[in-house]
Amino acid sequence: MELKQNSIHRKYHKAEAKNQITIGDDYSVPEGKPDIAEILQKKAELQVNEVHTEKGKIRIQGSLKLWVLYLAERSSDAAASLAAEFPFDEILYMEGASSGDNLKIDWNIEDLRVSIIHPGKLGIRALVTLRGTITGTETNLIAENMESTAEVYTNTGTFAMAEPILEKKESYRIRDEVSLPVNKPNVQNVLWKDLQLRGLDIRMQEGRLAVKGEVLFFVVYQGEEESPAIQWMEQSVPFHGTVDVPGLTPEMFGLLETEISHQDVEVKPDYDGELRMFQLELLLEIQMHIYEERICNVLKDAYSVKERLNLQRQEIVYEKLRMCNQTKCRVSGQQQIGEDVRILQILGHQAQLQERSQKVTEQGILCDGTLEVQVLYITASDSQPFGCVAVSIPYSQLIEIPEIQKDDTWKVTEDVEQIFISMPDSNQIEVRGTINLNACVMELCHLNNVTEVTEEPYNFEEYKKSPGMKIHFVQPKETLWEIAKENRTAVEEIKKLNDLTADEVSPGQKLLLMKQSAESILL
Repeated sequence: MELKQNSIHRKYHKAEAKNQITIGDDYSVPEGKPDIAEILQKKAELQVNEVHTEKGKIRIQGSLKLWVLYLAERSSDAAASLAAEFPFDEILYMEGASSGDNLKIDWNIEDLRVSIIHPGKLGIRALVTLRGTITGTETNLIAENMESTAEVYTNTGTFAMAEPILEKKESYRIRDEVSLPVNKPNVQNVLWKDLQLRGLDIRMQEGRLAVKGEVLFFVVYQGEEESPAIQWMEQSVPFHGTVDVPGLTPEMFGLLETEISHQDVEVKPDYDGELRMFQLELLLEIQMHIYEERICNVLKDAYSVKERLNLQRQEIVYEKLRMCNQTKCRVSGQQQIGEDVRILQILGHQAQLQERSQKVTEQGILCDGTLEVQVLYITASDSQPFGCVAVSIPYSQLIEIPEIQKDDTWKVTEDVEQIFISMPDSNQIEVRGTINLNACVMELCHLNNVTEVTEEPYNFEEYKKSPGMKIHFVQPKETLWEIAKENRTAVEEIKKLNDLTADEVSPGQKLLLMKQSAESILL
């Protein structure tokens, strides 16, 4: 007898490890740069240059890049900026890791502290979480049915599963140009530039991803004047486009993880040759984890009236979609600046999510974290015309996933959708924000799969001694298939003998059973 089989696939976590490291050092202000009176803005990003996987460990080499905008101590320079870089070389110990594994490295800057040791030196410390994840693909052969020259009765069914279709990374490049307003002077020197994504929306379409959102552009620069004045500009730049993904359909599901791998702002001359144009470039990496629902046939059971069939089984694990869900978390917070400070205008801001954590509850996935917003503003003070304040807003939001289980597999993405800054009064700042949270949860299912079928002869002498006809009372949860198998007859024979039109029977129902003759079995 030969099994008719088909293959199914499942993505699984082979190994995972994480470690928190501190990167940074004391940093002296370079020659030619003014000393520091006050830090106005700071930002950092981690760049991973090399990853080497060995048995049981992963070596990660890269650097922390830091940018600082500050108020200069000399009155001739109202503001200045500097950039620094700190290399790191870290080992992640991961049991089961080996060369050639499908490895993904994630990182998150949990805390960034930049302090003034003295006007010519900074103390820089970044707390970074490094996480390595190794995934694999498991393939199993599922018995759908069986082929035999003998008279064999089979019980088949179906089950739904989530079949992994795409596990790949695509890039979407955003390019645009922004011109200075007519009331702003030409650019002499760029002090600070920043690009942030807002309202990112990615949808699966036929053969492509549709991408749209906004780039929040902020720049601080020195203007071309006899006495260079500090200028600034903030503008939202909408974008939309597509990424070709052959084979993608709107019916597929999964999760899309995004990160900005590169951003740049370049000053360019306009049509009149004046430095009044900014060229923006941002590279968005989209990591796709895409599945589709697949209905699979499966052999549940089989028997023969002519011989005994022994079904060998092996339990396999597969996934099916429990739920993909998204929600929004709206937060707000206020920060008092100080009674001696009077704010004239908000210039710009940076926002990022820190200290993120997720855990499974009875109702879904609870996401906690902190929205950290740095707000840059102008004051009424001639001695300190600029200021910056950090507003930390904790958040806690449940992504509802009914009937979620502890052993379900899941992924969550979180990103900032919108930030609004206002001034309730001249020495107070209010921040309101919206955070997008998306989750995709898979249920782990088990199947007792038939792997082999062997035959052995029946004891016909014993069979001949059994009664030729009997009355059977249906037991609770008993099926017509089980009754037919136990009594070595066919479901259709029982239905015909008892004038049944369907396969359903009820507990206590009386059935007439008649065995086949030994002669007909031996034929």
